[in-house]
Amino acid sequence: MRLLLTAGLLLLLPSTASAADLSLTLSPAAGVQYGTAQEAAGHLTEGAAPLAGQVVELQARAFPYDGAFKTVATTSTDAAGAYAYRRRFKRNVELRTFAPAQLETSGARRAHVFPRPRSTFKALSGRRVRITQFLRTPRGVRLIAPTIFYLGPETARTAPRVARARPKQIGRGRFKATVTVRLPRAWDGSFRYGSCFRYSEGGGMGDPSARCPKRYRF
Repeated sequence: MRLLLTAGLLLLLPSTASAADLSLTLSPAAGVQYGTAQEAAGHLTEGAAPLAGQVVELQARAFPYDGAFKTVATTSTDAAGAYAYRRRFKRNVELRTFAPAQLETSGARRAHVFPRPRSTFKALSGRRVRITQFLRTPRGVRLIAPTIFYLGPETARTAPRVARARPKQIGRGRFKATVTVRLPRAWDGSFRYGSCFRYSEGGGMGDPSARCPKRYRF
């Protein structure tokens, strides 16, 4: 009987994995209104040591997040290994940072961009009030989810839901939602009001997981 012997060669190569760590945080974490800059910041370190003077790229992937990340800005770390960006985005976007010299990528963070709101009211006869919420968005956005309105007396710290209305488009990137409510006689014409924007499916603006509260806090 012959015994078949085989031999193999094992090569031990030096590791090429980066020991660097690249962090990323967004502020405010909940998101920003349309037209407001999103802040992104973090640190590039190796162990406990900061890596100063290193290039860090800000990369973005726009809603609906099915494309490739693209570099939208570049900066360098300071003496503490810190970097920071301020940049406006039109709609929701996924952000991450990349340090090319270290081949290190941060985790991706989703930045929410909400429509920019503005509310007004007009007194009508019979203790009625017309409340209008205006919403500003980029062109091409479609808002279909109803706005929730809240109403309480002038001294109230919270207010319940009193009405809802679907936004109507009044121009490119401009919407308004309007309701008419009657004030209780005991309020003597004084009141406080608020409104809550709800996410429109497919609109790519705001946080899909956010919910309007049962009571509005002033």
